[in-house]
Amino acid sequence: MRTYEYLYIFDPQEENVAKTIEEIKKDYEKIGVRLIKEEEMGKRRLAYEIDKKTDGFYYLTQIEVDDFTKMQEFEKDLTLNPIVIRFMKVKM
Repeated sequence: MRTYEYLYIFDPQEENVAKTIEEIKKDYEKIGVRLIKEEEMGKRRLAYEIDKKTDGFYYLTQIEVDDFTKMQEFEKDLTLNPIVIRFMKVKM
């Protein structure tokens, strides 16, 4: 099993941030990802402006996954979600 950390930055103006977080958790369950740790870091100022936004809602997860090819499909879906401004993964 490999361990990864994902940092998500959501549009803080959206009322659907909590709903999006729940959708991410459900997708983790579908894929077979084990959620080790999660942290809602709250609204913070972005280092630089992204799509005319200066703030973002930060959400951090640490996960374990057996088959990373399923996570690649998950990442493709994230890029299409308008609430997700950016996401970053780090292999632990």
